[in-house]
Amino acid sequence: MIVSQPPAPAPRPQAPDRDLEPRPSTKLLSIDWTTVPLASDAEALAVWKTIAPTGADWEAKLDEIPVANARPLAIALLRGGNYTCMPAARPVVECAPLVLDVPPPAETATLSDPCLRRLLALWSLGAIEPDDVAGISDALRAIAAMPPPESQLVAAAIQAIPETDLDRRLELVAIAYRAGQRELANGMLGTLDEAHLIEAVTKHKIDGALEVLSAEGHREVYLRAVTDEALPAKVRTSAIIDLVAATHEPSARDFGTALVTAVKSKDCEVAAAAARALVGRGDKRFIPNRPRTSKPAAMMRSLCVLASYERLQTNDEPSLLATYVPAKGLEQVRIAFDALAEIDTDGDGDPRTERTTQLVPRGEIVVPEIDDLVRAFRRCTGTTCTSGDRDFTFGFKAGAGGLVLARLEIAERPPCPRR
Repeated sequence: MIVSQPPAPAPRPQAPDRDLEPRPSTKLLSIDWTTVPLASDAEALAVWKTIAPTGADWEAKLDEIPVANARPLAIALLRGGNYTCMPAARPVVECAPLVLDVPPPAETATLSDPCLRRLLALWSLGAIEPDDVAGISDALRAIAAMPPPESQLVAAAIQAIPETDLDRRLELVAIAYRAGQRELANGMLGTLDEAHLIEAVTKHKIDGALEVLSAEGHREVYLRAVTDEALPAKVRTSAIIDLVAATHEPSARDFGTALVTAVKSKDCEVAAAAARALVGRGDKRFIPNRPRTSKPAAMMRSLCVLASYERLQTNDEPSLLATYVPAKGLEQVRIAFDALAEIDTDGDGDPRTERTTQLVPRGEIVVPEIDDLVRAFRRCTGTTCTSGDRDFTFGFKAGAGGLVLARLEIAERPPCPRR
């Protein structure tokens, strides 16, 4: 016998989950976009006042602007400027951390706030068309001239230029480079043709352009770069190295002339690279041996070149520093720093420092802490040069044929305090 089961009761209806159900959106703007006047900047700015974006609602309000109405609003806002949003000023101290971010606008920020206007400018750059660029050129130049930490807005301004408009693109890239946007500007060179790359390096001194070119195909550009004091040292020394490899005739006069000029460069690294290349050509006149001088400044210049020169030497070459010291050797003083030390071991009154002195014989002398010393020579006061880690103090005295280096003090610098 089959026994039938009663039907299961129908499920009771459940109330909708408020968290899962879409909520009806409430419009923030009560603007009739079909009739609103936008024929001039003044009319567009009046509409911006009606939109009245704030730091709390600007995105939602911009989402309500129809595409057809966005362009005149964008153009008017860009022409209005005032979008340089900078972090709050901090005391200038040596250990101050780099400021890498642009602060967001406060929720209460209004249309006059530059941090909010910066975000509106980013939206505006995405709303314009290529045909609009000529009419907002001044605004784009102003944006390109914004220094770090701003970068997003600068990049957007450059990218707003059509890739076919190479003259205007290069103009903005050059403005950004001069404003301190070196990495960003160098990254924007990929769309330029050969002629504009040459102009970028020769006229605007944009170092990344030289790296795109070649010493074989653009020899004249490279030769000019070797002697161009407006270019960074790194790209000039690279140009020397590339030209050495590309110059198959060792006696080539054009390269030799450029090297003789570069060996007098204000930058010690460039001078050292040029001197080293000249030695490779058989010209040993500019090897940085000790000069016969009674002037400490001349000794410091020669030692500066020497430090960079020795980084280019091979391991089996003797140190030229031996030519600078007296016959008995070099008195080398090292001052170590230990923030946790509590015992004054050397009696100088500071338990955190420990001083040791060593007389280094001439035959054993090498340039100490060479990489850090090269960095320190970029920041010298008198006979003391400072890197982020050490102070190097040079002590000269009268010797045969002029000054000699009798003493070198190397002091570790206290670490930057944690914040």
